[in-house]
Amino acid sequence: VSEHVFTAFFLAEMILRMYAYGWRIYLPTSSEGRSNLLDALLVIFTGVLITWIIPFIAFAIGTEVNRGALRIFSVLRAVRLARLVRVFREVPVFREAWLLIRGLGDSSRTLFWTCIVILFVTYAFAILGIAIIVEPMQS
Repeated sequence: VSEHVFTAFFLAEMILRMYAYGWRIYLPTSSEGRSNLLDALLVIFTGVLITWIIPFIAFAIGTEVNRGALRIFSVLRAVRLARLVRVFREVPVFREAWLLIRGLGDSSRTLFWTCIVILFVTYAFAILGIAIIVEPMQS
């Protein structure tokens, strides 16, 4: 049920945006146009097509919809989270939150290598601990 509500909400947003700004807002001639086009394609393919059209066609034909195969396409819905990044970046109230997100993104490489070093140090001390503990237990 929530899938249908969110699909209807995103479709209404897309239609209202087209009504307010015209269809040219979806032309990929600018950065904003490309992101609007990506949003529209996500709404159409992962929302309208998968949620409404394919199940309707399957019902009309009299077959069962394989939900497992359609779940692969629903992973693309995670791309919609990129829209939140745009909101965080543009709204002044979320300035501190955007700084935190940008800081995490900038430090991700350092965090990755820190985790790798911690993994190797833990592994080395595990081997040392086993060597120190197991030898006295065997004798």
